[in-house]
Amino acid sequence: MKQKNEVPNQGQERQYIRETVVGRSKWYWCKRILLLFFIVILLSGAAGVTFALSKNWIETKREEEPASSEANPEGTAQESEKQTEEETTIEQEETSMLEQQAYREAEASIVTISITKQSVDWFDTSLEQVKQTFGVIIDITEESIFILTNAQDISSGDSIAVTIGEQTIPVTVQGICLQDNIALITVDYQRALSVIDTIKPIKMGNSSQIKLGDRVILAGSPLGYTQSVLFGIITYIDQSTTVADGSYQMYYTSLNVPVNSSGFLLNTKGELIGWISESYKKTDLDGFAACIGINDLNYVVEHMTEGRSIAMLGAEGLDVTDEIAEQIGLSNGFFLTGALDNSPAYTAGMQSGDVIVAVDEEMVTSVRTLRTILNSYEAGESAEITVMREGKDTYREIQFNIIFSER
Repeated sequence: MKQKNEVPNQGQERQYIRETVVGRSKWYWCKRILLLFFIVILLSGAAGVTFALSKNWIETKREEEPASSEANPEGTAQESEKQTEEETTIEQEETSMLEQQAYREAEASIVTISITKQSVDWFDTSLEQVKQTFGVIIDITEESIFILTNAQDISSGDSIAVTIGEQTIPVTVQGICLQDNIALITVDYQRALSVIDTIKPIKMGNSSQIKLGDRVILAGSPLGYTQSVLFGIITYIDQSTTVADGSYQMYYTSLNVPVNSSGFLLNTKGELIGWISESYKKTDLDGFAACIGINDLNYVVEHMTEGRSIAMLGAEGLDVTDEIAEQIGLSNGFFLTGALDNSPAYTAGMQSGDVIVAVDEEMVTSVRTLRTILNSYEAGESAEITVMREGKDTYREIQFNIIFSER
């Protein structure tokens, strides 16, 4: 019988559980690589699909935006119209401010003239009528203040005074030109010392720069009342309006004025560029303010400032055009179309169709040269006028000795 816990013999071999590490097969790794490759392709495809869908959505949205605008053209038109109206309003406000600023600039040069006329009624009672008009200061020297005003009102007054601020000062009439309805009066500088700092001369502009559509200001008495003012535009320019012994450029405005209108024209810089005149206005434009360009009146103002009278022949005419030259055989001169009643030209016997070719020894080649030549004469002086008059077969030369009247 064997005993428990018997120890085996030393030479007996013991039995153990053994583990052997076996390497991964090639098929295993192939499956792993294929799986990874499949996942990469799957993710790339998903990204591509997502990008394509996003792009399509964005393009769809872009197409919908103009579609919505086209679907509501009224809204777009109203917005555009509203924007245009706002821009127009802003532009009008800016223009209005510019015009007002220009008038404010000129306002210190505008004064009030009072013309007093004495009369007697049926009962020998003395009557005194006072009329007011405008004046515009054109120069201030150490001796005098020079003021342009309305000739028709000035010519009918017995006494004349100017009001500057609170001070009323008597004036001296320096010169009157009824043809152009412009007069020059002066005020003694010393008598205006207390108000001299409140006034200044108007800036003189260049009327040759006026263009159609220009914004302009009528000041003085455009409505028949002193200190009235109107804002408008130039609507028509007559480049050559026939006047006695020359021609003027006339500027018509969009402004309706009464028949007793008087005053002057300003540009948007506050510069004097024209003078209201009813004498040369076209009859079919009656009611609209018409102005003589200030450039054409410079010689009148210069004569009056120097205390010289302005000589007038009273001839109306135009340059010898190519058509007239072909008919009469003369290439230049002043072609007479008429003469003012009772003027020196009328009294001397000048006729329509005559061509003035010389005044004394100076040749007349155009309307402008006649005006320039006459500027060297004064009223009361005499001159020999040479004209060419059509005869039976040809033009013959005739001389007229005339005495100039005052313009």
